[in-house]
Amino acid sequence: MTTYSPQVSKELLYRIILAESMHDFVLATVPQQLKLDTDERLLVVALFSLTIEHHGAILYLLRSSRFNGSAFALTRPLIDAVYRAIWIHLCATSQHIQSIKNGDFRYPRLPNMADEVEKRMSYTNGLFTILKPFITSLHGYTHGGLEQLARRFDAQGNVCATYDDGSKIEVTNATTAYLVMLAVAWCQIEAGGQPDQEPRSAAIMKRYNELYSTVTCGKPTHCSEIRCLEPICQQPLTTSHFPSQIRPRCLRGLLRWLKRACCGVEGRRR
Repeated sequence: MTTYSPQVSKELLYRIILAESMHDFVLATVPQQLKLDTDERLLVVALFSLTIEHHGAILYLLRSSRFNGSAFALTRPLIDAVYRAIWIHLCATSQHIQSIKNGDFRYPRLPNMADEVEKRMSYTNGLFTILKPFITSLHGYTHGGLEQLARRFDAQGNVCATYDDGSKIEVTNATTAYLVMLAVAWCQIEAGGQPDQEPRSAAIMKRYNELYSTVTCGKPTHCSEIRCLEPICQQPLTTSHFPSQIRPRCLRGLLRWLKRACCGVEGRRR
């Protein structure tokens, strides 16, 4: 079995640093004094806290270049936490929330949760349901499926992790986008009132736009063009339309990664 030889490319390191900057900005901007006066808020902020931790762990593991499989395995739990938080806020009944608190509730399956959320958020343009065809691959990365096992060998047959930079960048971008989406939602839930008048969520969106506009428009010399970020220059982000605006930039890359995983698994099964 070969030994680890950690190496992080300049391009990947740059993307990780961007994501870390966004992570830190979110932590510094979300409400510090929490008004947990309802069970719904209590559950949503707990899931937000979990999402923050998963995101930080993914970046830490990718930066080390020694634990890439573990970073990929955390992608679905992070997405789960975001979906559950939004579902609780928009769809859960008081009976659901009480059952969650009691520990005897089974959340809807991820595709069902996505459908329910989309019905309540008509302006998302399919943000939540876009992942439905690829749920199996997300499960595989989390639970040691072929999506993971096929990446434990190099071309010579040595046992070592073989995760390409493109996939790592797409995971970094997509998980950061989901974190920002939930941070914006949490700021607006905590503030109440009119979402467009909530300053913290607007600040988070502005910072996200600034960071990723720099990547695409400035095109640093050590970064190749990332297709999942292309549309950011074409239409400015707004807080009220955040979910549908973010979809083309960061989730397209995640879908490419999942599609490659699906193709690889199907080829091996045949």
